[in-house]
Amino acid sequence: MLLSEIQSPKTYIHINSIKIVLIGEFIKHRSFNGANKALPVLASSLVNAGFSQVVQLDLERLDLNLNDVLNEIINADLIIFAGCLTTQWPEIDEHSSKIFLQLQKHGRENVPILVGGYATKSVEDIARMTPWITAFCDGEGEESIVEIAHTIAKGTFYKEMKYLPGLCFMNQNGKFHRVTFDDSKNAVFHRTIAPRVNNFDDIDQNFDLVHIPQVHDMNIFKSLDGRQLKTAQIFTQRGCPWQCGFCNKSSESNNVVRLSEASFRRQLKKLKERNYEAVYLDVDTFTVHDKAAKREAEILKEEGFVWGSNTRIDKINYEQMCYLVENNCVYMFFGVEHTLPEVSLASHKFNGSVSSQIQQAFDYPTKIARVFQDMNQAGLPSSYFLILGLPKAHLNDDRTEIIGYEPTTFADDIQAIRFGIEKCNPDFLNFNILRFMPGSMAADTVGDCSYSCVRPSGKQPITAGYFLPRTVKHYGYPQSQEYGVYRLCESVSRYQPITTAMNPQRVYDTICYAMQLINTKIDRGGKATKLFIDRDLLALGLVSQDERGKYTIAPLEDFANL
Repeated sequence: MLLSEIQSPKTYIHINSIKIVLIGEFIKHRSFNGANKALPVLASSLVNAGFSQVVQLDLERLDLNLNDVLNEIINADLIIFAGCLTTQWPEIDEHSSKIFLQLQKHGRENVPILVGGYATKSVEDIARMTPWITAFCDGEGEESIVEIAHTIAKGTFYKEMKYLPGLCFMNQNGKFHRVTFDDSKNAVFHRTIAPRVNNFDDIDQNFDLVHIPQVHDMNIFKSLDGRQLKTAQIFTQRGCPWQCGFCNKSSESNNVVRLSEASFRRQLKKLKERNYEAVYLDVDTFTVHDKAAKREAEILKEEGFVWGSNTRIDKINYEQMCYLVENNCVYMFFGVEHTLPEVSLASHKFNGSVSSQIQQAFDYPTKIARVFQDMNQAGLPSSYFLILGLPKAHLNDDRTEIIGYEPTTFADDIQAIRFGIEKCNPDFLNFNILRFMPGSMAADTVGDCSYSCVRPSGKQPITAGYFLPRTVKHYGYPQSQEYGVYRLCESVSRYQPITTAMNPQRVYDTICYAMQLINTKIDRGGKATKLFIDRDLLALGLVSQDERGKYTIAPLEDFANL
């Protein structure tokens, strides 16, 4: 049905009568636990605005299935797949079409079906093949969801949707329309971003959240006797000042906004009432502002929580670490990505002029070693994270200019692994294969760029359609081969465009090399570094650990049928 054919009611429906259903998709393959934060955050925003009928349906709940969703949406006025990842497009595609058929069966096909989250970046090709999806919401949704809900109440959504910030959709002329701050840009599709939310103090980030121990509890948080601690997630800041090429946050605001102390403390008290004991701060760079980070650490301790977070290696020092440990920090994650300076340059790890970036890149390995040594001395468990199959820069002889790019090699990756195990001695080690996530420079850049040499599409951008099999088939996109052994790396599942630098044998050999180094270190009396491994691989016995922490892995051919 064309948008122009949809008639809007002339009367305003009271907002208490509007039923909004928020749907969270399950993650098929995962190495890390974690909650879909969009559901409670958006629900809290809507309830704060007076919309009392907001239903959260997280399909990761063991007591829910799609039939429950189909029953719940029959009398809904607005349906939103919230907090979606690009990797979830096969599930979103199937479930959204079934929801539309259910609405159609009950004469309610005019009810808007929206999709929000990172899945909406570079989504034009999918939009053309999913006419039942009304629109896509890109960017922060706390404020834009309220605007959308008010148009539903007024019966003017279809009339006003072309003005709602963050929305993109196919219009009646078959053109892809996006709403931006500057309407003159609407004619050219790339992406659309809802405005940055500058104040999120009134939002209860765990509003009506149904805790799922199998999904939400993180095994990095244990009591002294080994008991799993009930874990919550909170973000205390939004925005990231860096623009790493492989990260799809690079398309968003670089202004860092913090949660107020009063709001933070209020939310922690609510969590304590619900018997939560641990908090993972789901932020990009926790210590980007030293004073604020220390104050948040103090509050967490005062409210009786152990906690962990993420930060950058070049944004933490020994004094900070000791202070965080004193205030109940028990885990800190670093995205090392790679230790080769040429890789840091190709992935745009640092800001500044080319000469400044080159200097920072060559200083980086020393900083990595020092930070991990400081972590061990401070008693702060750490994680060493590497991305396999990245590109690397080729420099001129005097290392003042980048003159080209080429793929990293197996030798480059094992050098970074050996550096990590031997020089850094981390508590945890995990791997990812470079995946091209729409919204990142790696995926979006048109023409020759640092990622062209490892991108399956070459000089063409990677869109959301590369993650949906029927879109891949329709447009003839080059498709990465599926191999079960790739699941040895973090959350790498089917239908993902990955780096052409990797192949099954290289992945297997890389993981085997890491295990060999870990086992050797244990035999010498060293710490048992733990790999983050897909739980299905552990359950199938393809990877196992003995009581000392030494690893055993099945032959490569045993991974073939995963």
